[in-house]
Amino acid sequence: MTFTKSNQQYTVQPGDYLAAIAQRFYGDGSDAAWHRIYDANRDVIGSDPNRIEPGMVLSIPDRGSAPAPQPPSEGGDIAQRVLDLTNAERSRVGAPALSLHPQLMAAAQHHSDLMAQHNQMTHQLPGEPKMADRISQAGYRWGHAAENVAQGQTTPEDVVSSWMNSQGHRENMLKPEAQHLGVGYANNFWTQKFARPA
Repeated sequence: MTFTKSNQQYTVQPGDYLAAIAQRFYGDGSDAAWHRIYDANRDVIGSDPNRIEPGMVLSIPDRGSAPAPQPPSEGGDIAQRVLDLTNAERSRVGAPALSLHPQLMAAAQHHSDLMAQHNQMTHQLPGEPKMADRISQAGYRWGHAAENVAQGQTTPEDVVSSWMNSQGHRENMLKPEAQHLGVGYANNFWTQKFARPA
C-alpha cells in the first residue's frame, strides 16, 4: 500500500479493506477506527463498507479527532481468553507464549466479520486477499504466518478445544515459530492469526 499523510488522503489499492487502512493511519484497526474513515467517505464508498474498490480516493480524518479509547469490549475479553487458553496448551509442549498484536487483531477481526456477514466459514472469501496478504495489508511484516478459523462454537473454551482436536489447527496453535496472535470473533465465527516478524 502507498499512502500520503500530509494531505490525509489515501488511494485504495487492490485487496485493501477499511480496518487495514485504519491500522496504518491510526495504529488502530478497531470498528470505531475504520467506521471513522467510512463515515467520512460514505459518498465515495456507498452503503456497503466492504465494497471499497482500487482507485477510490479516501479522505482520512485527522488522528487528533479520533474517538477516545473505549473500555475493553466483550470481543477484547474473548481475545484475551483465547490467548490464555492457547498459551496453556503451548506451555504443555514447551512452546513459547504468544502475545496479542494489534495488527493481527485487526486482520483477524475483519475476517471474522466478513465470515459472519456472508455466513460462510473459509480461509478466503470471494474477492478477499489471501490470508498472508491480509496480514501484510494490516501493516505486519511477517516471516511466519498461519491461520485457524471455526464456526459455531459459543465460548473460547469450546473453540480452542475444537482446534486442539483437529491435527492441522493443533499444529498451528503449537508451532514454536509463532510469536504473536490475533483473535477475531463475530456471531460465532472465529479467527486466529499466528505470526512471527520478518
